[in-house]
Amino acid sequence: MSQHEIYKIIKELGGEATPKQIRERAKEKFPEYSLWQYVGDRLTKLERNGYIKRIIRNNHVIWKIIEDWNQ
Repeated sequence: MSQHEIYKIIKELGGEATPKQIRERAKEKFPEYSLWQYVGDRLTKLERNGYIKRIIRNNHVIWKIIEDWNQ
């Protein structure tokens, strides 16, 4: 599962989501793949590349899109 797929999932979920919400949506969209297990790695890479940001809200990690990915 590519970084772009994870980015699109976050966008589908309203532009921000918890890691659990992202993993669950990835499982729904791609049930034939086990790559949903690598969501954490892809989130970190997306953050490093400046597309998303990790924020803490009510003691929960939320990933929020901060840069549009035009592809």
